[in-house]
Amino acid sequence: MAEFSVGQVVISRQGKDAGLLYVVSGFESDGRIQLIRPGRFNVSSPKKKNPKHLQATLRRSDELAEKIKAGNNIDAGYFHRSLTDGE
Repeated sequence: MAEFSVGQVVISRQGKDAGLLYVVSGFESDGRIQLIRPGRFNVSSPKKKNPKHLQATLRRSDELAEKIKAGNNIDAGYFHRSLTDGE
């Protein structure tokens, strides 16, 4: 099973959101992973998803991870800039 870390970009593999990008924002005690995606799920109300329904990527944003750990919500523009930097 893949290891996940805060700030890591993941892709949903199952459900009506299949194919969408999320960023890991935390972990639940029951093993589910907390995910953010501006416009719908943010740091204050993350989506919770089973890790076997996620595809890990090698992309990780340290800037997003710092904002998440500080408890700051992330606007859509900053989110998308962080994901496209370096491409």
